Amino acid sequence: MPSTGIRPPPCPPRRRGCRAVPAPGVVHVWHLGLDLPPQVARTFEEVLSPTERARRDGYADPAVRRRFLAVYGSLRFVLGGYRGEPPARVPLRTGRWGKPLLDDGAWRFNISHSGRCALLAVTTGRDVGVDVERAHPGRSVEAFARRYFPPAEARLVAASPPTERTAVHLTLWTRKEACVKAAGDRLLNGLDLPVAGPDGLLVHRPGGRIPGPWRVRDLRVPPGYRGAVALAGTEPYDVEYHHRRPADLTRAVVRGTPPSHGRPSGTDGPPEG
Repeated sequence: MPSTGIRPPPCPPRRRGCRAVPAPGVVHVWHLGLDLPPQVARTFEEVLSPTERARRDGYADPAVRRRFLAVYGSLRFVLGGYRGEPPARVPLRTGRWGKPLLDDGAWRFNISHSGRCALLAVTTGRDVGVDVERAHPGRSVEAFARRYFPPAEARLVAASPPTERTAVHLTLWTRKEACVKAAGDRLLNGLDLPVAGPDGLLVHRPGGRIPGPWRVRDLRVPPGYRGAVALAGTEPYDVEYHHRRPADLTRAVVRGTPPSHGRPSGTDGPPEG
């Protein structure tokens, strides 16, 4: 990426093992696996709610149905581990614009998936949004940026080297979508949010349709993807990473013990300055 101040941090190593509750000023970001061995798929099927099964069955593409099962099954196991309750009993519901929520509101979380990458962000006390997007080389992004982004951001995209233009565009896009998801609103209402700047910037638009503020961080994601997380408010925060495959999440339950969150696979503190 050019020196635009929006380069994402490098990818973390994958290691096992985590404290059960995000500490104040920390958001846990989970990289969720999407591979579903038959036994794990059956276990995930059992913990989905009737509403979630109906949503899953509404997709015509079998690959999309399988990905939905992997993401929502993992979501229930992770949240159940935090809350100390069986995955099937986690009281999930859907907000006005499709954002999944907990009935009791004690935990704040958000999910996103694109291609082979799925992320879950979990915290307490502050609304959170997360987004990940896969790059599609060769797709024109300049016209989209000119139409929907603030003029300064459209110029930033157009001025980037051709080989880096898509990455710059997706960095801006994921920051906007993370803010919108933290607000529980529609993406169309957040495309004009000014999000260019360094990692950890404060995003707000006084008088806008969704004014904020949010503190936004770029995320460590696999090559070919861009990701961002946004927390409501102005205070900086750390990002703590965890990696789990569906089989890892179900293994402890099969043994009759609560799921373990394990050790974090990396932590990003607030950017300096």
